Amino acid sequence: MTDATTAARAVGMGIAGGAIATALIDLLVAKGVIDEEEARSALENAMYRAAMYTGTLEGLEATRIIGELLGLGFAAATDGLEQAQP
Repeated sequence: MTDATTAARAVGMGIAGGAIATALIDLLVAKGVIDEEEARSALENAMYRAAMYTGTLEGLEATRIIGELLGLGFAAATDGLEQAQP
């Protein structure tokens, strides 16, 4: 594997992980398994973990994205991002 391929896979894993985590938390809220406050708590926990990497561009971007989710709320932040159904 080349360095470019390795980097692309790493970015792809990050995008996939974020998309899956966001979708799962949004689904849990929609189904009433967790409430908005618990979803916010999960985001704050993620922000704390990502903050350890703000010395990197990737870490800084991660904290910015989590901050946007915290500011908008999950449902508002993910509106229009649903996958088109076949």
